[in-house]
Amino acid sequence: MKKQEPTNVARLQNEYTKSKTLQAHREQKKKRKMRMRVTIILLIGSFVILFFSLKIFLNIQSISKMETEKKQAEMTLKETRKEQELLRIQVKRLEDEDYVAKLARSQYYLSKDNEIIFSFPEDNAAKVIEEVKQKEAKVRKSDS
Repeated sequence: MKKQEPTNVARLQNEYTKSKTLQAHREQKKKRKMRMRVTIILLIGSFVILFFSLKIFLNIQSISKMETEKKQAEMTLKETRKEQELLRIQVKRLEDEDYVAKLARSQYYLSKDNEIIFSFPEDNAAKVIEEVKQKEAKVRKSDS
């Protein structure tokens, strides 16, 4: 909004007033350019800061996700190692012919030549299974 000059005031039209008016006009132009530069620099700086802040935030999120995946993988690995140890124990037992024969007799009611099998409620299969469970429990306790 321009200032309204009174109508009864006359402006001097000499070199001094012209130079002062021109100087004031140049200073205003200079100030406008300076404000524009500062505004542009602030905008560019804000965009750069915003960009890097967004990148950091996304990286933190991906790191967090990877850490949870790592924990899940470690838990799976631990469970797999326990299972592998139990399978190794079972393989070692199955390499023993006496154990295999005992297992076959108790679970599948196989017999030796001229042997008669009598089945009772407290069958041998239950005992063998109980022994295997006890040994597995010992392995689990030693892993923990």
